[in-house]
Amino acid sequence: MLNIGECVIYGSHGLCKVREILVPSFLERGKEKQYYMMISAVDAGSVLYVPVEGAEDKVREVICANDAEGLIEDIEDIDEAVLPEGKKAEPVIQDIVKRNEAEEMMGLVKALRRIKADREAAGKKFAALNEKYLSISEKLLYTELAFSLEVEKDEIKERVLDEFAELFV
Repeated sequence: MLNIGECVIYGSHGLCKVREILVPSFLERGKEKQYYMMISAVDAGSVLYVPVEGAEDKVREVICANDAEGLIEDIEDIDEAVLPEGKKAEPVIQDIVKRNEAEEMMGLVKALRRIKADREAAGKKFAALNEKYLSISEKLLYTELAFSLEVEKDEIKERVLDEFAELFV
């Protein structure tokens, strides 16, 4: 069971803090059960209600500072997500975002950043769909890394983009 004040990763919602454990008033009589009331750090002001029963399958611990640092420092060794061409990439990307595992998310960000760099170098536009998922995946990943390393999200983004700049030359 999670504790009040604990921060966890809740799937594609990302970093969330458990604010309360309660039986919400919106449940029908006779169907009352306990829920975690979580506040999203990714979508400011977002409140999520997660049933306590079965929550352990939907949440994971935030990565530790050493793992977060290693993820950034060893970025060149992280496998890029293998994405099919065009619209066939969307379900693959959605699955990665839904799982929201830090190393896999870094692989997705790396793949999308490489595609963007390659397209820009060729004088082509980066697909709007890819831009959307790049934004989502970076927001989720950088929020978790920033929390783990106790720094601002923008600092993490800058560090990661600097690493990518060296890789994609």
